[in-house]
Amino acid sequence: MAYRDTGIELSPEQKEAVEYIGPALVVAGAGSGKTRTLTAKIAYLIDHGYSPESLLAITFTNKAAGEMKSRLVDLTGLSIDQFPWVRTYHSACFMILKQHCHVLGYQTPLQIYSEYQQQKIVKEILVKFNIDKKYLYPIRSHLSSAKNSGDHASYFSAQRRMAYVNLPEIYNLYEKELFSKNAVDFDNILLMARNLLRDHPEIQKQYQSLFSYILVDEYQDSNNLQEELTRLLIGNGNIFCVGDDWQAIYGFRGSNVDHFIQFEKNYDGAKIFRLEQNYRSSEEIVHTANELIRFNKNRVDKECYSEKNGGLIEVHDFYSDDEEAGWVARKIEWLNNDGIRYEDMAVLYRTKFCSLSFEKAFRSFGIPYKMLGSKGFFERKEILDITCYLTAAVFEKDDVSCERILNIPKRGIGPGTIKKINQMRSGEMGLLDAVRKALEDKVLPDKVYRARLFVKNHLLIEDIPDKPEINNIQSELDQFKESRKKHINKIKSIQTEQAEKKKKLQEELDQKLKSIMKNNK
Repeated sequence: MAYRDTGIELSPEQKEAVEYIGPALVVAGAGSGKTRTLTAKIAYLIDHGYSPESLLAITFTNKAAGEMKSRLVDLTGLSIDQFPWVRTYHSACFMILKQHCHVLGYQTPLQIYSEYQQQKIVKEILVKFNIDKKYLYPIRSHLSSAKNSGDHASYFSAQRRMAYVNLPEIYNLYEKELFSKNAVDFDNILLMARNLLRDHPEIQKQYQSLFSYILVDEYQDSNNLQEELTRLLIGNGNIFCVGDDWQAIYGFRGSNVDHFIQFEKNYDGAKIFRLEQNYRSSEEIVHTANELIRFNKNRVDKECYSEKNGGLIEVHDFYSDDEEAGWVARKIEWLNNDGIRYEDMAVLYRTKFCSLSFEKAFRSFGIPYKMLGSKGFFERKEILDITCYLTAAVFEKDDVSCERILNIPKRGIGPGTIKKINQMRSGEMGLLDAVRKALEDKVLPDKVYRARLFVKNHLLIEDIPDKPEINNIQSELDQFKESRKKHINKIKSIQTEQAEKKKKLQEELDQKLKSIMKNNK
């Protein structure tokens, strides 16, 4: 059914959740229209007299907040400036903190320290206590977790002690240094905002009066401190939370799914709405997910379903990453030969360092691919650097590779020096030849000549292309290309043969079926 005059479609379950006023938790299965429901809820509230400036809508990321604002502008026709409180927890709390930081002894403007600045402070503290710098990252992780727990003293008491490390003392020194610099780190934003609201009732009352409704997206991923902040800001009990405990994956960051599961106990008069229809995935996938999640005893019950049909789900075991990647590559080739385009296929893996085996397999099979969400193995800086060294040695006209490695490792060749080198070029002279000429004419800064020995020995030797090692590499590359070509042709031949056998078998089965049906008559 269409909602309002905007044309947005809502299911009966979504509509019921949107129109309910009071504390509500929408248990939204994957692909069930969670964002649509949340957006429609805000539009519904505005349509029924709630000021958009009084709605605090918390999203999990800044990107999600931006998308939410854009949808609301399209849906309501209001200006984006009329949604000042569609933000992440950190963004909303920093807004509050900027207004009242003087109460906590800070001055305006308040500075947020970067990752680099935070590390520098902790490193200085470690040096003071003669603690090995190898403990930097675990210590910083503990500092962050302590703040997000909302009670750093209890957190440190519950943790196993680190050898030769007094975490509470490091925490106190770190906070003292931040305060002396009139700065906060990312975690401090939430912690200081909590302290403001908890310890200063007049400030808490100001924001409770301001916010007529609080809406929280991805509620299953909220941590203890975020939950405490939410409760401190609620003035009239109007809270609308959306999420799915089945998708709670940030426990390692301190999120606490118990807030989601115990919502009815935590908020008086709370009502639970379930969005169970998956509009995204096929029934086979949804059914498998349902069966898998049943092993989780601590969950909110729901029975997700889909009206879409799909193929069978197969499970395969492999002895190694390379074997798995090879099987996937052959499967992709078979599907492509069967008429499915490469761009209509996707490979999902758990972590980015799993990409190497797949990238190697796809390159071996000549399968075009595009990495999404992170850099591919061959696009990483160190791999690009090594590759550029090799290609610059073999292909003297590869100016791109040459320019990349001229100052790797650093040898005093910056943009100004490269500009001078390029000015030495004439005709079709490559960058590598221009470097040689610039060195011979001694037109470069002195610091470059101090590094000349390294450059000469490792990059600018005249007979590099004639070295047997380089020729061997080129020969092996040629052999590899030829072998790969034969391998791909062999696989395609096998696939064609299998397809023909499958077709012949299907024809035989059809004939037998017709014969059986004829005899039965």
